[in-house]
Amino acid sequence: MRYADDFVILCNGSRDQVESVKEEIYYFLKDILKLDLSREKTKITHLNDGFIFLGFQVHRAIGADGGMKTKVLIPKKAVDNVISKITRLTDETTHQDSVSTKVLGLNRIIEGWCRYYQYTSKASTIFNKVDFQSFWKMAHWLGRKYAITTPTVLTRFGHNGAGLGMDGRLLVKSYQKFPTLHYKKRFLKPNPYTTQETIVREELPNKTHWTGWERRPGMADLRPLILARDQFTCQKCGHQVSPSEAHIDHKRPVRRFKRPMDANTEGNLQTLCIPCHKIKTEFDRQMESRMP
Repeated sequence: MRYADDFVILCNGSRDQVESVKEEIYYFLKDILKLDLSREKTKITHLNDGFIFLGFQVHRAIGADGGMKTKVLIPKKAVDNVISKITRLTDETTHQDSVSTKVLGLNRIIEGWCRYYQYTSKASTIFNKVDFQSFWKMAHWLGRKYAITTPTVLTRFGHNGAGLGMDGRLLVKSYQKFPTLHYKKRFLKPNPYTTQETIVREELPNKTHWTGWERRPGMADLRPLILARDQFTCQKCGHQVSPSEAHIDHKRPVRRFKRPMDANTEGNLQTLCIPCHKIKTEFDRQMESRMP
Protein backbone atom coordinates (compact mmCIF):
# COMPACT_ATOMS: atom_id res chain seq x y z
CA MET A 1 0.00 0.00 0.00
CA ARG A 2 1.29 3.48 -0.91
CA TYR A 3 0.10 6.70 0.63
CA ALA A 4 1.11 10.36 0.76
CA ASP A 5 1.92 12.04 4.03
CA ASP A 6 0.15 15.18 5.23
CA PHE A 7 0.65 18.25 3.08
CA VAL A 8 -0.79 21.74 2.62
CA ILE A 9 -1.19 23.69 -0.62
CA LEU A 10 -1.52 27.48 -0.39
CA CYS A 11 -2.96 29.37 -3.32
CA ASN A 12 -4.34 32.80 -4.18
CA GLY A 13 -7.69 32.60 -5.93
CA SER A 14 -11.43 32.27 -5.66
CA ARG A 15 -13.29 29.34 -4.08
CA ASP A 16 -14.18 27.98 -7.50
CA GLN A 17 -10.55 28.12 -8.59
CA VAL A 18 -9.47 26.29 -5.44
CA GLU A 19 -12.07 23.57 -6.04
CA SER A 20 -10.75 23.17 -9.58
CA VAL A 21 -7.14 22.87 -8.35
CA LYS A 22 -8.23 20.27 -5.80
CA GLU A 23 -9.72 18.13 -8.60
CA GLU A 24 -6.55 18.47 -10.67
CA ILE A 25 -4.46 17.34 -7.72
CA TYR A 26 -6.80 14.41 -7.09
CA TYR A 27 -6.47 13.03 -10.63
CA PHE A 28 -2.72 13.79 -10.81
CA LEU A 29 -2.10 11.74 -7.69
CA LYS A 30 -4.43 8.97 -8.86
CA ASP A 31 -3.35 8.68 -12.51
CA ILE A 32 0.35 9.63 -12.36
CA LEU A 33 1.54 8.69 -8.88
CA LYS A 34 -1.03 5.95 -8.25
CA LEU A 35 -1.98 7.49 -4.90
CA ASP A 36 -5.41 8.11 -3.42
CA LEU A 37 -6.33 11.54 -2.06
CA SER A 38 -8.89 11.34 0.73
CA ARG A 39 -11.73 13.66 -0.26
CA GLU A 40 -13.14 13.55 3.27
CA LYS A 41 -9.92 14.65 4.95
CA THR A 42 -8.94 17.20 2.29
CA LYS A 43 -10.39 20.49 3.47
CA ILE A 44 -10.46 23.96 1.95
CA THR A 45 -10.13 26.86 4.37
CA HIS A 46 -9.23 30.53 4.24
CA LEU A 47 -5.86 31.50 5.66
CA ASN A 48 -7.52 34.15 7.81
CA ASP A 49 -9.50 31.37 9.52
CA GLY A 50 -6.33 29.33 9.94
CA PHE A 51 -5.68 25.61 10.12
CA ILE A 52 -3.80 23.05 12.22
CA PHE A 53 -0.94 21.27 10.45
CA LEU A 54 1.45 18.80 12.14
CA GLY A 55 0.50 20.22 15.53
CA PHE A 56 1.02 23.86 14.53
CA GLN A 57 -1.64 26.54 14.12
CA VAL A 58 -1.17 28.60 10.96
CA HIS A 59 -3.25 31.70 10.27
CA ARG A 60 -3.02 35.19 8.85
CA ALA A 61 -3.73 38.31 10.89
CA ILE A 62 -2.88 41.98 11.07
CA GLY A 63 0.63 42.53 12.42
CA ALA A 64 2.01 45.24 14.69
CA ASP A 65 2.91 47.38 11.65
CA GLY A 66 -0.64 47.24 10.33
CA GLY A 67 0.15 44.79 7.53
CA MET A 68 -1.11 41.24 7.09
CA LYS A 69 1.22 38.60 8.55
CA THR A 70 1.13 34.81 8.44
CA LYS A 71 1.87 33.42 11.89
CA VAL A 72 2.70 29.95 13.18
CA LEU A 73 1.40 29.48 16.73
CA ILE A 74 1.13 26.77 19.36
CA PRO A 75 -2.49 25.50 19.38
CA LYS A 76 -4.39 25.55 22.66
CA LYS A 77 -4.94 21.79 22.29
CA ALA A 78 -1.15 21.22 22.26
CA VAL A 79 -0.78 23.22 25.49
CA ASP A 80 -3.65 21.32 27.09
CA ASN A 81 -2.07 18.00 26.05
CA VAL A 82 1.34 18.70 27.59
CA ILE A 83 -0.23 20.00 30.82
CA SER A 84 -2.37 16.85 30.89
CA LYS A 85 0.80 14.73 30.68
CA ILE A 86 2.37 16.70 33.55
CA THR A 87 -0.82 16.26 35.59
CA ARG A 88 -0.76 12.48 35.08
CA LEU A 89 2.92 12.32 36.06
CA THR A 90 2.25 14.18 39.30
CA ASP A 91 -0.90 12.28 40.21
CA GLU A 92 -1.29 11.32 43.87
CA THR A 93 -1.07 7.63 42.93
CA THR A 94 2.62 8.07 41.97
CA HIS A 95 3.98 9.13 45.38
CA GLN A 96 6.10 5.98 45.65
CA ASP A 97 8.23 7.16 42.69
CA SER A 98 11.64 8.67 43.40
CA VAL A 99 11.97 12.43 43.26
CA SER A 100 15.01 12.17 40.96
CA THR A 101 13.28 9.97 38.39
CA LYS A 102 10.12 12.07 38.58
CA VAL A 103 12.09 15.23 37.82
CA LEU A 104 13.94 13.47 34.99
CA GLY A 105 10.68 12.25 33.46
CA LEU A 106 9.12 15.72 33.63
CA ASN A 107 12.21 17.37 32.15
CA ARG A 108 12.17 15.01 29.18
CA ILE A 109 8.58 15.91 28.39
CA ILE A 110 9.09 19.66 28.82
CA GLU A 111 12.35 19.81 26.86
CA GLY A 112 11.05 17.76 23.93
CA TRP A 113 7.86 19.80 23.75
CA CYS A 114 9.72 23.13 23.90
CA ARG A 115 12.19 22.11 21.19
CA TYR A 116 9.33 21.16 18.88
CA TYR A 117 7.51 24.47 19.32
CA GLN A 118 10.55 26.74 19.63
CA TYR A 119 10.07 28.13 16.10
CA THR A 120 6.61 29.62 16.69
CA SER A 121 5.32 33.09 17.42
CA LYS A 122 5.11 33.95 21.12
CA ALA A 123 6.70 30.63 22.07
CA SER A 124 8.38 32.07 25.18
CA THR A 125 5.03 33.32 26.49
CA ILE A 126 3.47 29.86 26.19
CA PHE A 127 6.55 28.15 27.67
CA ASN A 128 6.29 30.44 30.69
CA LYS A 129 2.70 29.26 31.28
CA VAL A 130 3.76 25.60 31.04
CA ASP A 131 6.62 26.31 33.46
CA PHE A 132 4.19 27.75 35.97
CA GLN A 133 1.96 24.68 35.79
CA SER A 134 4.81 22.15 36.01
CA PHE A 135 6.53 23.92 38.92
CA TRP A 136 3.45 24.05 41.14
CA LYS A 137 2.19 20.59 40.22
CA MET A 138 5.61 19.22 41.21
CA ALA A 139 5.59 21.29 44.42
CA HIS A 140 2.19 19.87 45.38
CA TRP A 141 3.38 16.36 44.47
CA LEU A 142 6.33 16.74 46.85
CA GLY A 143 4.05 18.10 49.56
CA ARG A 144 1.74 15.10 49.32
CA LYS A 145 4.63 12.63 49.09
CA TYR A 146 6.29 13.84 52.30
CA ALA A 147 3.12 15.17 54.00
CA ILE A 148 4.56 18.68 54.34
CA THR A 149 3.26 22.16 53.59
CA THR A 150 4.00 24.06 50.39
CA PRO A 151 6.29 26.61 52.15
CA THR A 152 8.26 23.69 53.58
CA VAL A 153 8.55 22.16 50.10
CA LEU A 154 9.98 25.39 48.70
CA THR A 155 12.45 25.64 51.57
CA ARG A 156 13.59 22.01 51.42
CA PHE A 157 13.63 21.40 47.68
CA GLY A 158 13.75 24.85 46.12
CA HIS A 159 16.86 26.26 44.47
CA ASN A 160 16.33 30.01 44.62
CA GLY A 161 13.33 29.68 42.36
CA ALA A 162 15.36 27.82 39.75
CA GLY A 163 13.84 24.40 40.19
CA LEU A 164 12.66 21.63 42.45
CA GLY A 165 14.14 18.25 43.22
CA MET A 166 16.97 16.42 44.95
CA ASP A 167 19.72 15.30 42.57
CA GLY A 168 18.12 16.94 39.53
CA ARG A 169 16.25 20.17 39.12
CA LEU A 170 12.88 20.50 37.53
CA LEU A 171 13.30 22.45 34.32
CA VAL A 172 11.69 25.82 34.83
CA LYS A 173 12.32 29.07 33.01
CA SER A 174 12.34 27.02 29.81
CA TYR A 175 11.38 30.25 28.05
CA GLN A 176 15.00 31.29 28.74
CA LYS A 177 16.58 27.97 27.72
CA PHE A 178 14.36 27.73 24.63
CA PRO A 179 13.76 31.31 23.42
CA THR A 180 11.54 32.01 20.43
CA LEU A 181 13.59 31.39 17.27
CA HIS A 182 13.09 32.18 13.60
CA TYR A 183 14.52 30.70 10.41
CA LYS A 184 16.85 33.41 9.09
CA LYS A 185 19.11 31.74 6.53
CA ARG A 186 16.37 30.79 4.05
CA PHE A 187 12.78 31.65 3.41
CA LEU A 188 12.13 27.93 2.95
CA LYS A 189 13.68 25.23 5.06
CA PRO A 190 16.17 23.12 3.04
CA ASN A 191 14.95 19.75 1.79
CA PRO A 192 17.02 17.03 3.54
CA TYR A 193 16.67 14.80 0.44
CA THR A 194 18.07 17.31 -2.08
CA THR A 195 20.93 18.92 -0.16
CA GLN A 196 24.13 17.61 1.35
CA GLU A 197 24.42 20.20 4.11
CA THR A 198 23.88 19.23 7.72
CA ILE A 199 20.38 20.16 8.82
CA VAL A 200 19.29 20.61 12.41
CA ARG A 201 15.67 19.52 12.70
CA GLU A 202 13.15 19.74 15.51
CA GLU A 203 12.48 16.73 17.70
CA LEU A 204 8.95 15.42 17.39
CA PRO A 205 7.14 15.15 20.73
CA ASN A 206 6.67 11.48 21.55
CA LYS A 207 3.14 10.14 21.82
CA THR A 208 4.41 7.89 24.59
CA HIS A 209 6.61 9.24 27.36
CA TRP A 210 8.50 7.95 30.36
CA THR A 211 6.73 8.93 33.57
CA GLY A 212 9.60 8.36 35.97
CA TRP A 213 8.35 4.82 36.60
CA GLU A 214 10.74 2.49 38.45
CA ARG A 215 10.64 -1.28 38.72
CA ARG A 216 11.21 -0.74 42.44
CA PRO A 217 9.67 2.65 43.34
CA GLY A 218 11.84 4.95 45.41
CA MET A 219 15.16 3.17 44.82
CA ALA A 220 16.65 5.98 42.73
CA ASP A 221 16.46 8.26 45.77
CA LEU A 222 17.58 5.58 48.26
CA ARG A 223 20.60 4.36 46.29
CA PRO A 224 22.88 7.42 46.83
CA LEU A 225 21.84 7.56 50.49
CA ILE A 226 22.79 3.91 51.11
CA LEU A 227 26.10 4.24 49.26
CA ALA A 228 27.03 7.31 51.29
CA ARG A 229 25.95 5.68 54.56
CA ASP A 230 28.05 2.56 53.83
CA GLN A 231 30.94 4.75 52.63
CA PHE A 232 31.04 2.92 49.29
CA THR A 233 32.15 -0.25 51.07
CA CYS A 234 30.84 -3.77 50.54
CA GLN A 235 29.17 -4.85 53.76
CA LYS A 236 30.29 -8.49 53.26
CA CYS A 237 33.92 -8.42 52.15
CA GLY A 238 34.84 -4.85 53.12
CA HIS A 239 36.19 -3.86 49.69
CA GLN A 240 35.68 -0.36 48.32
CA VAL A 241 33.28 -0.13 45.38
CA SER A 242 32.51 2.55 42.80
CA PRO A 243 28.91 3.56 42.02
CA SER A 244 28.96 1.47 38.83
CA GLU A 245 30.26 -1.60 40.69
CA ALA A 246 27.94 -1.35 43.69
CA HIS A 247 24.69 -3.23 44.18
CA ILE A 248 22.06 -2.08 46.65
CA ASP A 249 20.89 -5.33 48.21
CA HIS A 250 17.79 -6.14 50.25
CA LYS A 251 18.87 -7.91 53.42
CA ARG A 252 15.47 -9.53 53.63
CA PRO A 253 14.30 -10.39 50.08
CA VAL A 254 11.49 -8.36 48.57
CA ARG A 255 9.37 -11.50 48.05
CA ARG A 256 9.21 -11.98 51.81
CA PHE A 257 7.15 -8.81 52.20
CA LYS A 258 3.41 -8.60 51.65
CA ARG A 259 3.90 -5.21 50.02
CA PRO A 260 7.12 -4.95 47.94
CA MET A 261 7.44 -1.25 48.75
CA ASP A 262 7.90 -2.13 52.45
CA ALA A 263 11.22 -3.77 51.59
CA ASN A 264 12.67 -0.45 50.42
CA THR A 265 13.77 0.98 53.74
CA GLU A 266 17.23 2.12 54.77
CA GLY A 267 17.36 -0.53 57.50
CA ASN A 268 16.72 -3.32 54.97
CA LEU A 269 19.24 -2.10 52.40
CA GLN A 270 23.01 -2.57 52.21
CA THR A 271 25.88 -2.03 49.79
CA LEU A 272 27.45 -5.11 48.21
CA CYS A 273 30.06 -5.61 45.53
CA ILE A 274 29.10 -7.60 42.43
CA PRO A 275 30.67 -10.94 43.52
CA CYS A 276 29.16 -10.79 47.02
CA HIS A 277 25.78 -9.86 45.62
CA LYS A 278 25.83 -12.90 43.30
CA ILE A 279 26.77 -15.21 46.19
CA LYS A 280 24.04 -13.81 48.45
CA THR A 281 21.41 -13.97 45.70
CA GLU A 282 22.21 -17.63 44.99
CA PHE A 283 22.17 -18.46 48.69
CA ASP A 284 18.77 -16.80 49.13
CA ARG A 285 17.38 -18.80 46.20
CA GLN A 286 18.63 -22.08 47.65
CA MET A 287 17.11 -21.26 51.01
CA GLU A 288 13.78 -20.35 49.41
CA SER A 289 13.73 -23.65 47.45
CA ARG A 290 14.11 -25.63 50.69
CA MET A 291 11.24 -23.91 52.40
CA PRO A 292 7.93 -25.86 52.45
